[in-house]
Amino acid sequence: ISKPKFHFLIHLPAFIRRFGPAIIFSTERYESFNHVFRLSCIHSNRRAPSRDTCRLFTYQDIVKHVATGGYWYD
Repeated sequence: ISKPKFHFLIHLPAFIRRFGPAIIFSTERYESFNHVFRLSCIHSNRRAPSRDTCRLFTYQDIVKHVATGGYWYD
């Protein structure tokens, strides 16, 4: 059984100032992805937004695959 180390909390503010937020608690990367979802909903017909979003992501993935030199086997 591991015992929590409360002494670590004393040093936590200094560590955050020095190294930034802990990676497992950082949400900026995921919050910035909300912008992509919002844009896909703006360009939607509002009747089937999930379908439109899936089509947009599929198209973007195809473009990324081709742009990075990918190809499909026949």
